[in-house]
Amino acid sequence: AETVGEGIPIYYSKIEHFFIRHPGGYQLNGTPRVAVWCSADRGEHWERSGYFGVEQSHFLFQAEIDGPHWIRFAGPGQGIVEVPPGMPHRIYVVDRHPPRIEMRVEPAPWYLNEQEQRVPRTYQIGEEVTLHWSVYDAYLVSETIYLGTCFAKFPRNLVWSRFPKALPASGSMRIEIPAESIGGGGLRFRMEATDKAGNVGVAMTEVLRIAGMELAIAEPIGRPVGPSDVIQQTQGTPGPRPGWPNAGAMLRGGTSVVLNWMPESVADYDTVELHFSADDGRTWRAVATGLKPGREARWTVPAVTSKICRLRLVAVAAGGQQTMLAETARFTVDTVLPDTALGPKPLEPAE
Repeated sequence: AETVGEGIPIYYSKIEHFFIRHPGGYQLNGTPRVAVWCSADRGEHWERSGYFGVEQSHFLFQAEIDGPHWIRFAGPGQGIVEVPPGMPHRIYVVDRHPPRIEMRVEPAPWYLNEQEQRVPRTYQIGEEVTLHWSVYDAYLVSETIYLGTCFAKFPRNLVWSRFPKALPASGSMRIEIPAESIGGGGLRFRMEATDKAGNVGVAMTEVLRIAGMELAIAEPIGRPVGPSDVIQQTQGTPGPRPGWPNAGAMLRGGTSVVLNWMPESVADYDTVELHFSADDGRTWRAVATGLKPGREARWTVPAVTSKICRLRLVAVAAGGQQTMLAETARFTVDTVLPDTALGPKPLEPAE
């Protein structure tokens, strides 16, 4: 436990009820009971909260307010030499409020036009935005402030990516808007922080609208597709991300695809999987596992027919927590059904 002063332990609770352990292990039968005294004003005033019952190892305490509660025991074995009068044997801090997080994006997602109307701002791919943040909590745990992003609007943004390094309690950073935010329906930032009582604070920015987002998330419409266009993305050309389907690309169901591109963040994780969705991200299935940076990944396009397919790279922690590293825009998968023989079933030859 955390200590203060002359080795006085400090414990934290996120609820008003908590147990105080008996200083001697448990209340012995036939000996005077140990009393529990409490001060909520750092030793200026003390009140007796009660006694340990016979053979009782823990005392159930109820705090009326948040903040530190000094606890002192009175009874057999509680000498005043080790802990001077007026000082606690233990300190229990009640904190029922999560960290407060403030986030601000510049330029702001909304602005006032000439008619003083609030209208959404449209950002460009490659444009840099500045994210400012401040986290407030008296008992904030350092190294627990993390920033995440998601390329979508609710309720489809179930998987958030997370920056691998913890952030300070206040600061700012410049972030370049990635191309993935077009097909996902926009870009959103989220920050989380934890205090010593275990409360988790979460804050999110509004969705940043990206230029071309409306066209990318619409159903792919274009010229008729000929036979030579069907598998144009399966071998990873053209484009700067070999094997990563571009928006509106068409893949043939049942074919094998080689993925030669992965983001640099893959190197920060031990387990990375490739997931496929045929319903615009509502459900996912793993199509390749054990992906490593610098190695090609081969996967088979599922035998489906859908115009709203997506791929994503996901890091999977030991506890099952998923962190999205990259996601494609919508693309199409077309599966050719095998020929079916029609007509009456041939008769068995007569014996």
